Amino acid sequence: MAAGFSPFFDIVHAADIKPEVVSTYAANHPETDVRRQDIRLLTGCRGDFDGMTGVIGGPPCQGSSIINTRRCADDPRNEIMGEFMRLVTEIRPRFFVMENVPGVPAERKAAVIQAGEAAGFTVSSVYLNAAEYGAAQTRKRWIVIGVRGGKWTAPARRSPATVRQALAGIRENWGLMQSRPDTLARLARSVPDEWTGITGNFRSMIRLSWDRPAPAVVNLKKIYMVHPDEIRNISLAEAAALQGFPPGYVWKGNESQIAQMIANAMPAELAGAIAGSLAAGCC
Repeated sequence: MAAGFSPFFDIVHAADIKPEVVSTYAANHPETDVRRQDIRLLTGCRGDFDGMTGVIGGPPCQGSSIINTRRCADDPRNEIMGEFMRLVTEIRPRFFVMENVPGVPAERKAAVIQAGEAAGFTVSSVYLNAAEYGAAQTRKRWIVIGVRGGKWTAPARRSPATVRQALAGIRENWGLMQSRPDTLARLARSVPDEWTGITGNFRSMIRLSWDRPAPAVVNLKKIYMVHPDEIRNISLAEAAALQGFPPGYVWKGNESQIAQMIANAMPAELAGAIAGSLAAGCC
């Protein structure tokens, strides 16, 4: 989100509970006051965030994701959307943007919308596909945007980037996965643009096509997104490029942590389209 919003807005504060996320963010956004903080311990009531134009965030979604075979109604991460809206209510910015998976249960979606409206925002709840805003992947997201004293207008759609275009800018192809011979034999049977293989109740392998956008980027330590030409999982560098991260982006943490950070990210192109529409239209 920061990669998409920073050309349009100064990002002053950032917070996350995971140390590798904080270290990665700080390495790439030195202008931002980034802290390791549990959002449940933050408050907008003391005046620490006075004058903020907007609040943006992607509360953890694993409790609602269809990829998470162990999801459950009492996953504590499901509470963080409510904490995000509490902060929005306390800070009272001119706008807020929340990003999450489409599979968030209807009652939680309704609670977010109602909280925004009760705080005086005109709230838009939409489903957007990142590929329709220039991204190189068909990542569908539930987006909630609240504007105080106005109404958000969705940005114009544009053509998706392709896998070929996204990977063309890679300078160093790091994070290559090592696979056993039997796994490589499985990857050799992967089908372009079609999920195959079974892990639990979910298909677990797909081969990418050069001249089409990829499917939604997932954690490469758990699911195989096979290179268009080679018999291997795509690298972490390639996954980051598909998410819209610039080639020189700095990553902190081990490979498993980096794979999860990349999978959790909002495509920069989609974030930038939303940020541009806010900057031009109402904020």
